[in-house]
Amino acid sequence: MEKAARREAILNGVIDLLAAQGLDGVTHRAVDQAAGLPQGSTTYYFPKKISLLIAASQQLAALLEKECDELQVGFADIAAKQGMEAAIEYVAEEIVAYADAERRLFLARVELTLAAARRDDLAGVGEQLTAAARRPIEFFLRLISSGRGDVPIETCAGLIDGVSLMYATGQGPKPTTAQVAAVFRAIL
Repeated sequence: MEKAARREAILNGVIDLLAAQGLDGVTHRAVDQAAGLPQGSTTYYFPKKISLLIAASQQLAALLEKECDELQVGFADIAAKQGMEAAIEYVAEEIVAYADAERRLFLARVELTLAAARRDDLAGVGEQLTAAARRPIEFFLRLISSGRGDVPIETCAGLIDGVSLMYATGQGPKPTTAQVAAVFRAIL
């Protein structure tokens, strides 16, 4: 396995462990096992747990950004071909599907964000991850509001994020396309 592939396997292993076991489950040995690598591999790349967590947060932000880019392309295509209403439905459906398909990314983000709130050595990680996760929602809210300054973008993004958080942690029902679309339509 090449060095870059090994590093990526390690960081994806951290994300999986964060989602499944929380911050306490992330040890060098557990990451080696999760990544399917020989013992000591993680320590070679990331001698300290803090460097491992920071690199994993960067990997997670990149994964969240990639999802956003793909969603924007789909939105633009549907808006051009079928109109804004169809595009809003598309985004709402994608966000709801994301709640299931990428639950591990959501849970890992929550774990790292909570850890960052408590640990000075993770300062800025929570803000970075929240910005990356909310980027698609904020993008669409700005787009459909035609840049109006009176739109409560943070509030709307927080509502969608909160509903998704409750679902991801087993504290609430799965968000529906109608709920998400209603938040988007509320600002039109």
